[in-house]
Amino acid sequence: MYKGWGFFFLCYNDLCMGKYIRIIRTYRKTSLFFGLLLLAGIVNVLMRFKTPIINGTLFCVNAAIISFLIVFWIDSVRERLLPTRARLYIVLAGLVMLGYHLMRIFRYRVSKNDLPVYRFTAYLYFIPRVLIPALLLSTALYLRFEDSKIGRRGVRIVLTVASAFSLFVITNDLHLLVYRPTGDFSDFNMEGGHFKRGFGFFMVFGVMLLMLIISFYLFFRSTKKKKRRPVVLSLIGSIVLWLFVTLFQVFVVDRFKLPKMFNIPEIDIYSFILVFECCIRSRLIPYNEKYDAFFKKMKTPVMITDPDLHVLNVSATPINAPEETLMFSRKAPVYLDEDTRLNSTKIRAGYVFWTEDEHELHEEQKRLDAANSLLSEENDLIAVENKLKEQKARLDAQNQVYARIASAIFPKQKRIEEILSNTTPGDSAFAKELGKVCVLNAYSKRKTNLLLLSEESLPKSNRELFLALSETARFLKCCGVEAAAIGEEYSELPLPDIHALYDTFETVIETYFPVAKTMTFSLKPDGIRIAMEAESTPELPETQLPVNCEESDGILFFTIRRKEGGVEG
Repeated sequence: MYKGWGFFFLCYNDLCMGKYIRIIRTYRKTSLFFGLLLLAGIVNVLMRFKTPIINGTLFCVNAAIISFLIVFWIDSVRERLLPTRARLYIVLAGLVMLGYHLMRIFRYRVSKNDLPVYRFTAYLYFIPRVLIPALLLSTALYLRFEDSKIGRRGVRIVLTVASAFSLFVITNDLHLLVYRPTGDFSDFNMEGGHFKRGFGFFMVFGVMLLMLIISFYLFFRSTKKKKRRPVVLSLIGSIVLWLFVTLFQVFVVDRFKLPKMFNIPEIDIYSFILVFECCIRSRLIPYNEKYDAFFKKMKTPVMITDPDLHVLNVSATPINAPEETLMFSRKAPVYLDEDTRLNSTKIRAGYVFWTEDEHELHEEQKRLDAANSLLSEENDLIAVENKLKEQKARLDAQNQVYARIASAIFPKQKRIEEILSNTTPGDSAFAKELGKVCVLNAYSKRKTNLLLLSEESLPKSNRELFLALSETARFLKCCGVEAAAIGEEYSELPLPDIHALYDTFETVIETYFPVAKTMTFSLKPDGIRIAMEAESTPELPETQLPVNCEESDGILFFTIRRKEGGVEG
């Protein structure tokens, strides 16, 4: 029976030890940290020998272990945390902790025989005691407000207040508001029974406590609702543990002169390390740990190597690429096949490689190329269609112009045809009839020229109307009429008014040139002036513009004026 129970006990013991070993292996660095911390405490307990060599050696070992642990933690923070201002504040807090530890060494091993320096180092203790909560609050402000203006301003205020209170404490000898000596100032050595705590002491600790409360509140607000309870419990547990150990040290260990593993500065340091670790481990601050499990479940092809391209982490979907290909991909992306692109980037510990499947992208590119080709063909067709439309519009415009010309000169051409058909060469009236034809042809020619013009192509000051009058005067001489165009040649009449004035002028000429002897034409700013000597005064037919006729000394004066406001085109 006893053998059975013994076997059961051994099996249970092996199972428990195996569980602990697995935990230690999983948290190697944490286990090493606590192991060295325990060793430092044991060394501190053993420092009770009266032999100076042994005591000094143990002190150096204890100081070296504690310094190593602080530096080790700072380095782990630098490696684990992403490069943000939160990491900067935590690293600064670690450096302040290291300074705190070195101040204690200086106080008790260097300056103990120099009373003013010994007292001043006690004041200097308050610098880390105030700065570490201030840096904790700065970290909380960053986590809550990130890089916003409120967060940066809050950090500046917090650090300024911490610096002011630190200065307030280290200048205690000037005002004695933090510590007051109970006896003569020359015996004021900051040991128990030689001083009393003043109002400033409680004010400084009140500020430290307020910083901690605000920090925990901001941590609470920065945490998601599902994770608030474990985060808050871990933070509160850390502070409660710190307060309990501190009070136990002051009221039990120091009062009864018991062996102590750690001193007050070390308790402060490790307590705040615990608080910062709670923030990191609870993922309030993103950190780089537990990547093995993460990579095992990740389906995306990703691989992390050291600088020599030795694989450190690989995802569930591996990257099948030789070392030469990995080397080339460090400079530029490399295609493993038609659709798989291998990318890389440099990180502090080596390189990260990952692949991208571009099959869908290539398929979309092919569809896009096909669509672009179709659009290009359609654009070509549209361009040809627009060109044809433009040519058709140009031809239509020309046909409209030709139709207007044909409509305008058709009556004259019809009349010319009648005159020529009713005239026989050799008749006495042949020369005169031929002169009529010349006058009508001159009108047809000039009317055609005017119809080919447009408002855009016609200069503002032009000779078109004067040239038409001059050509009519030249061909009137074929009819035996002495005619001439005189005076100003240029006018600024618009094209519709020129057409109306010329048509009216032609009607007057065709009516009077059979009975006229002499004629002179001249341009006026608003029309045409005709002076004529005629044998009779036939009645004018209806004209496009009104014609004013006056007689003076046997001379007829005709005035043709443009309409007020002009003629519509």
